Amino acid sequence: MALKMVEVLPAHVLAVRKSALSTFLVAVVVLAFALPAAATSDPYAEDPNGLVPFRESGMGVYSTDEDVWEVWVCDVPGWSVALDATSLTAQLNDSLSSYFVWLSGGAYRPVFKAGGSVSSSDFISSDLGSVVPPTLTGCEQAVSDASSSRPEGVLIVADGGYGWGYGTPGLVCIPPFGGCDYTYPANLRRVVLGAGSVAVVPPFSQPRLTVVAHEIGHALGWAHSYGGAVTLPDGSVNEYDNIVDVMSGYELIGVPIGTHAYNRYASGWIEPWEISQYEGGTHTYRLRPIGGAGNEMVAIPLAEGYTYTFGLRDLTAWDADLAKAGVEAYLVDVRATACEAWPGWPAGYPCWGIGTRIAPTPNPSSTTDTSHVLGIGDAATLGAWQLSVLVDQNGTYLRITDGQYLGRFVDDDGNPHETNIEAIAAMGVTQGCDPPSNDRYCPSTLVSRAAMAAFLVRSLNESVKGWDYKGYFADVSNLAWHAPYVERLYELGITTGYADGTYRPDGAVSRAEMAVFVARAFGLPLNAQLGSTFEDVTEDAWYASHVGALLTGGVTKGCSSAPLLYCPQQAVPRDQMGSFLARALGIGA
Repeated sequence: MALKMVEVLPAHVLAVRKSALSTFLVAVVVLAFALPAAATSDPYAEDPNGLVPFRESGMGVYSTDEDVWEVWVCDVPGWSVALDATSLTAQLNDSLSSYFVWLSGGAYRPVFKAGGSVSSSDFISSDLGSVVPPTLTGCEQAVSDASSSRPEGVLIVADGGYGWGYGTPGLVCIPPFGGCDYTYPANLRRVVLGAGSVAVVPPFSQPRLTVVAHEIGHALGWAHSYGGAVTLPDGSVNEYDNIVDVMSGYELIGVPIGTHAYNRYASGWIEPWEISQYEGGTHTYRLRPIGGAGNEMVAIPLAEGYTYTFGLRDLTAWDADLAKAGVEAYLVDVRATACEAWPGWPAGYPCWGIGTRIAPTPNPSSTTDTSHVLGIGDAATLGAWQLSVLVDQNGTYLRITDGQYLGRFVDDDGNPHETNIEAIAAMGVTQGCDPPSNDRYCPSTLVSRAAMAAFLVRSLNESVKGWDYKGYFADVSNLAWHAPYVERLYELGITTGYADGTYRPDGAVSRAEMAVFVARAFGLPLNAQLGSTFEDVTEDAWYASHVGALLTGGVTKGCSSAPLLYCPQQAVPRDQMGSFLARALGIGA
């Protein structure tokens, strides 16, 4: 059974179009997909984080690798905007392909190919106050009849009309209910646009490429993100009140901005291991913006299918004109109760794709409200949790606490360094000491030089993906787990090893060596004179300036206050190393 849903232009947007013609976004969505008679036994089987139902066979079908779009121009009565499928194809490949490559981190690239021209008797009003944007069924049918190359979708542009559009993810059959033909026209996947979306149509002064990106977003299965607190004059909900999302900010014109982390994760652009799920206690998560390295999303699960999500956006690339940068908070609801009122929706079936309810949290009070975005230094309370956003030279962090310090590891409870250990664990700096379960940290175990390399490389957000063995050290085998970390540490200039060409990965790290490692890694200013304030550190000691750097940077206060000692020859246990790293990262207590 196919379900068709049409969202019409809100009345207040029509009013804006009359009074301020440069500030509107119209998005009409047509949703069609196969619905089974009953819910599958485990809709989250394809998502190890349990956040997106049918993640790979649903929203991930078209969103990775190339996505071929055939471009058609449809001639309609009463309009004569000059459009050509070949030139439109070049325009879209030049503009929107690079936008989606940026947004997906290179995972997705729409490829536009010229189809041709058709004509229909579809009527498009020239009245800017027209209540309902047209559904161009004649153009759709004409293109369906004419297209023969079997693309993955068609993009139809009428030669008239303003900046409106609609899009459909098409027929997506979810196992075990049978397979689908994922090529057009069998899949019914299309984006239909007015001419003003891609060309200058007076009285507007620029094309509405935001509309094109928005509708392709719907064709990838993305829903509007809206708070629900902003209503229209007739009392209905305004679904265009999230100004920081290309899928909701109706006031955005011209070039598009990005979208939130949940959409990117659902599309397969964020890997499952790049998600952190909060499970209680106090955790600090380093978040990366679009195109960065590290965690891309943090989730607080409330119930199955009901989750708070957080992601970072900054003022770079296509997000350069973002209304506010920072950590976005959303409440994502894919429970059946969020969508079962739709005609034909099976009882108990989780929401999928465009049917997902995504609400900025707290709800925007206007179409320009950004209160759901926490900037640097901002703090907020969300239910039982306190949130705060921190920053240092290595990035932006989200701290979540319920006032407890229970955390991830079972062997650090009550340890004086527990808060810092859990903080670096949440950032991915440590993965524990007992694979594969990794529920222990081994606080009293001494830090080896191998472990030190891994700690520092992860702290600096340096990737070892695609590592190729160089053989810098005679005693570091290409088969050793620590080899990529040790070799990356060498390439970063943080270690040169020993004079005999070895690294000695199994050796315990002394506090003197730790000072050198940490000061070099974090670029702390050296100060031998300050280092010698410790009674057991002479100013001419090879490590004195690095100890001074740690003291200046607040990384250490020494091992004794009366007398003031540093204990340079003592080996460093892992619990103390957790605090040294957390403080160096600016997130430590």
